[in-house]
Amino acid sequence: MCYDAFGSGPGFGWPGFGRGPGHGHCGPGHGDSGFGFGHDGPGFGFGGSDFGSRRFGLKRVAFGTLALLLDGPADAAQIVERVSAASGGAFAPPREIVELAFGLLAGRGLVTLDGDVATLSELGKNLLSWRGVSSETAHAFLARAGQFGDVIKIRWGLVELAGLARKIFFSGTDEQKAKLAEARTEILTAIDKAKKSLYSALAT
Repeated sequence: MCYDAFGSGPGFGWPGFGRGPGHGHCGPGHGDSGFGFGHDGPGFGFGGSDFGSRRFGLKRVAFGTLALLLDGPADAAQIVERVSAASGGAFAPPREIVELAFGLLAGRGLVTLDGDVATLSELGKNLLSWRGVSSETAHAFLARAGQFGDVIKIRWGLVELAGLARKIFFSGTDEQKAKLAEARTEILTAIDKAKKSLYSALAT
């Protein structure tokens, strides 16, 4: 049994890292060169919701960032640009989440930081090589994941909307809660209409 460079247990068994034999043991995953599909959608690190608000979510972003550093040193803004370009503009991580990923990677010795610029370390290169990840496979995966761009954007939009509603419900002012009540009917009506339209399309 071997343990991953993030120190959280055997292998890369988190959604989005690719699941190896036994769901998290050593060895390449059975997805696209170890990238795999997480249960939030394309799992290369940039396909789930909340971009790292969950602990393993940040690790997905970190691994995706690590792979894109195969194209050369970069700051957070350049990583965002690389994801957007490789996915055909379908999605890109927030810059602040990439910066957090840099810190995580640097703390594990997988990158070195010179100011805001991250560079792959030998350990980082070896880890990617062990996972079967190259610049070509990283770009190919993002291009494929980009085909899910509209679906991902819908999901992100609904997640963000739910988060705003929850925040206002629990801690909003009376005025904000009144706005939420107004929006609720409109939102639920739109969702119901969209569902009926899609069910109708599936039935044809």
